[in-house]
Amino acid sequence: MGVVYLLCELSDNERFKIGVTKRDVDKRIKELSTGNSNEIHLINKFESEYYKKVESSLHRKFHAYKTSEGGTEWFDLPVDEVIGFTKTCKEVEKTIIYMIEHNPFFK
Repeated sequence: MGVVYLLCELSDNERFKIGVTKRDVDKRIKELSTGNSNEIHLINKFESEYYKKVESSLHRKFHAYKTSEGGTEWFDLPVDEVIGFTKTCKEVEKTIIYMIEHNPFFK
């Protein structure tokens, strides 16, 4: 079991990080805060057995919102996507479970 998290970095331009961890999310925030003068806050998190697949699906879904800085996990998400994060994670997980159960080629 792991966690898919949504973090917000407070700066001139708010940006959001979608990531995963098997550890405590607060420890992950502390790691990301090292050497970063901007505050980082947990917005939401979603626990799942399929946390890596959920994260990958979210990264594909929000590809158009990727920022030019910070690698592949930072996004300029619209407010409605931030608010609906948990709902989106549940929908993605449901699709993943369906695929695992019904598609022998899905891994």
